[in-house]
Amino acid sequence: MKMKNRMTIPLWSTLLLVMLFVGCIENDIPYPILKGSITNIQVSGQISSPAISETDRTVELFLADSVDLKKVTILNFEVSNEATVTPAITSQIDLTQPMVYTLTTFQEYVWTISANQTIDRYIRVENQVGQAVFDTNSKIVIVYVSADADLSKLRILDMKLGPQGSKIIPDYTNITDFTVSQQFGWFYKERYETWTVRIVKSNMSISTGSVNAFAKYALVDGEFSTSLGSPSFMFKKKSETEWHNFTDVDVEGGAFSAKITGLEPDTDYVVKAAAGDNYGAEREFTTESALQIPNSGFENWCKEGKSWFPNSDLTPANYVWDSGNIGSNTLGEKNPTTAEESVVVKGKAAKLASTSVLGVFAAGNIYTGKYVKTIGVGAQLDFGIPFTCRPSSLKGYYNYTPSPIDKTRSQYEHLKGKNDCCNIYVVLADWDKPFEINTTDGKFLDFQNDKHIIAHGEILDDVGTGGKYKEFEIKLHYRDMNRKPKYILVVAAASRYGDYFTGGTSSVLYVDEFSLSYE
Repeated sequence: MKMKNRMTIPLWSTLLLVMLFVGCIENDIPYPILKGSITNIQVSGQISSPAISETDRTVELFLADSVDLKKVTILNFEVSNEATVTPAITSQIDLTQPMVYTLTTFQEYVWTISANQTIDRYIRVENQVGQAVFDTNSKIVIVYVSADADLSKLRILDMKLGPQGSKIIPDYTNITDFTVSQQFGWFYKERYETWTVRIVKSNMSISTGSVNAFAKYALVDGEFSTSLGSPSFMFKKKSETEWHNFTDVDVEGGAFSAKITGLEPDTDYVVKAAAGDNYGAEREFTTESALQIPNSGFENWCKEGKSWFPNSDLTPANYVWDSGNIGSNTLGEKNPTTAEESVVVKGKAAKLASTSVLGVFAAGNIYTGKYVKTIGVGAQLDFGIPFTCRPSSLKGYYNYTPSPIDKTRSQYEHLKGKNDCCNIYVVLADWDKPFEINTTDGKFLDFQNDKHIIAHGEILDDVGTGGKYKEFEIKLHYRDMNRKPKYILVVAAASRYGDYFTGGTSSVLYVDEFSLSYE
């Protein structure tokens, strides 16, 4: 097991400790504040990065269903400021219940580690209607079948009650009488659990479920009796009479779903489930708009004082993009982000050139939002502009020439001499206001743990494009397809670690013709 600690002790705190030995110091002298935090943890069977909340002092681990929660193997555990962990971290921990740890520096910080383990359970039977309903508390599962099904002669086609690789006893293929409830147990390693299966007749033959409408497609679902044959969805514009049959559906027992494509934005539609000559209720829905971010081609620029802005003017309606130019121009005129008219895909482009201003590194960057004010050598920024659409990706072109990193802060000294790295990313979030960045205080976006982030995608490049534009598409990975955003944030930077005053002072990134895709 790898253990790693990070701590920087200020000089003044060291002097205080020395004085305690050589002089008489009163006991009410305050200790320095060194937070004890869990900064990283990796365990065997992890299926995604842990959710670490500094605010709540919690860690949530997402584990495969095959992991034995009584014996979770720790591969890596990192804390800040050489904190002492109580109880001591061992190679295996029991996460059947949340574990509470106290991290001690000069103060004590209580952290809780919990496991999130979802077992994929299903039962598929003859003449099934809809999906089986699992009650994990009572360990009872109810399966609905058609009204004419013979419960004394009913076959289970497939069943999974426990973790991947678990064994079910008795053999469900030998059990056909479900006029009464039947019990099945699953075994996996040293784990065992018993479930009660009840088969219930349903008068429903087919139903139309929920509709989640995007700009150019809709996610729909329904339930049906498997005795009716293959299901599909019928849809049409509300203003039209002709129905279209969409047959590309995913079937799971008596449930089915589809992504109906080829729809038009801002349009009213009607959809219904279908199987044979049977139809579910009609559901009306309206597709979303397919809006673009203004000036995404970077054709319009204006100058206010010493600073250039990638907007036609700075009225509220047109103030969409900003950069770090205001901060770089504090003592003199030096704009890292400027309009480019030669190295372009079409019309004008944005040139983001990292540089050094009075010895302080300044990354060439551009983002949706506003530069609020300069704070020391850093800045306060408002990240994001109002936006309620749900695009599938960000497309565009970039041309990047990295240079060796020659400016670093202490925590990034190990990067000196390596190639700089550009990044372009897009975020959809439901913040109630623009996200406040403070580069002086180290307040940045936490992509992993910010619960307001609905979707995110990015590209990184430390090689460069050889002096030519390269077309890109950044897919947006949605964490929740049902939530709608309030803000969109698009950022491009010639130096990935520019917020930490680290990068190459000759790195140059050109970006052009950004657009949002809704396919």
